[in-house]
Amino acid sequence: MLVEQVQTSPREATRSLRHFAPAAILILLCLPSLLFVWLNRDVPHFGILQDDGVYMIDAQALAQGAGYRILSLPAQPFDTRYPPLYPLYLSLAWHLVPAFPANLRTAIMLSWLSFPVVLMLAYFWCRRHAHSAPIKWVVVGLFALNPYVLFFVSNLGSEMLFMAFLLGAILIAERSHGWHGLLLAGAIAGAGYLTRTSGIALLPAAIAYFLWKRRSRGALWFTLGMLPAIAGWMIWSRTHAAPGQDVVTLCYTNYLGYYMTNVGWDNIGHIIGRNLNALLEAMGSLVFPQAMEEGLLAKLILWPLAFAMILGCTRMVRQGFGRLYALFGGVSLAILLIWHYQPNQRFVLPLAPLLLAGFCFEMVYLAEVFRKAIADQSTARRLTAYSFAGCLVIVLTGGLVLEISMDVGVVPNLFRNDRANTLAFRSLYEWIANNLPADANILWQDDTALYLATGRHSVSFVVPPREFEATGGDAGEASRYRNIAEYARQQRLDYVLLAKIGMRHNDQVLREAAINPKLEPIHEEAGGILYRVR
Repeated sequence: MLVEQVQTSPREATRSLRHFAPAAILILLCLPSLLFVWLNRDVPHFGILQDDGVYMIDAQALAQGAGYRILSLPAQPFDTRYPPLYPLYLSLAWHLVPAFPANLRTAIMLSWLSFPVVLMLAYFWCRRHAHSAPIKWVVVGLFALNPYVLFFVSNLGSEMLFMAFLLGAILIAERSHGWHGLLLAGAIAGAGYLTRTSGIALLPAAIAYFLWKRRSRGALWFTLGMLPAIAGWMIWSRTHAAPGQDVVTLCYTNYLGYYMTNVGWDNIGHIIGRNLNALLEAMGSLVFPQAMEEGLLAKLILWPLAFAMILGCTRMVRQGFGRLYALFGGVSLAILLIWHYQPNQRFVLPLAPLLLAGFCFEMVYLAEVFRKAIADQSTARRLTAYSFAGCLVIVLTGGLVLEISMDVGVVPNLFRNDRANTLAFRSLYEWIANNLPADANILWQDDTALYLATGRHSVSFVVPPREFEATGGDAGEASRYRNIAEYARQQRLDYVLLAKIGMRHNDQVLREAAINPKLEPIHEEAGGILYRVR
């Protein structure tokens, strides 16, 4: 027998290892979220975000051939608020396992598959924009292990699928010079828009980017690639819009109409100021998780971190790096400033790789500033540099400790508590399914989960942001529930379900309901109380 040995030179071995190492590191960075999703594949937080439940109901409607409708609402209107690509993807779970909640396991694993794609594309984006190896891996690592990323990737949300289209479109657009590639980049951006309507921000960003580079034809081809998705969804939404103008119809089906009821010239200044504060805190919490309540301490820590991100992104752009992503970020932040909801970490998640890269850029710049100041002959400058550097090290160390704490403690504990609450609610749902008529309509804050478990139509108690603030915010919840019977009758709801546990639980609300003569208690369990509207 002849044994032929292939000898590899040390240089070739090093080169092979260099090619294999990034893939191995990316796989390792995917494992923590995969393990967490696998251990929580029953999705215990399901329905609390509400969007996730609507996505799942839309997916059910598509899988069953009922059209793109919100089946949980009594009128079952077309869903003209959320674009259909993510629900279409989730409909695979209904085809594979056509029973709820068993198909949640399939749905969450399908949803998680976008995360490795996003991580890989974020790595390619960092590598393309001349980030040094340490910065590149710090950015990717901070994103992969971020507790907010862990939370949202463990729930049914469209963020990760949208980010995959967003980063894919940016990478192709930056590299393409022929019309084929630019048309493809626009089409991928269009798919992103059909995943989240906020993806429309990429169109003006791309046009500005190509005009900045004096490539007007590039702007044209990208627009032609993205325009069919935008026009198609807008036309379909307009022609299938629900006729009602009540608060429930607007909230569930009409982004623009609901926005107009909440934002006007009388409160736009207040909204911008409020949203600016929320945006800065959400951005800063990507480095220093928001473990404290809103207040002075949050601003003193999170605002400087957010400004460091913005300065770092500006520094990147001036050096010629990341311009298209930065322009998208600028347009997105401008939209969020005037949005009727306060933006949180979920809203800034698509910008996380950009913001983290900007933050790392700024930290490298500050390190050089500190180095020069420490080498200076002036004692005052050295002391100042040591003081600022020390404060920065303390904050970053605290942020790292908080991130680890949230990853291994806070988020897992949240899911354990949610699981216990979900089991209690499902006991309520079982009673409802066995004892209420099939045409019963129920008021319940986790309305989508109730519908999927019982088949009974349900509506949440919709309080527009303008009214929410005018009636005292969280502190005014009980006063708003005093008129819950009237609200239920306006929406043609027969029953009201109130929680005794979990995030929806409010003792004062329960006391108000107990003395409300228009509500008749008919069933009570550990999870909640069911009332009939008299």
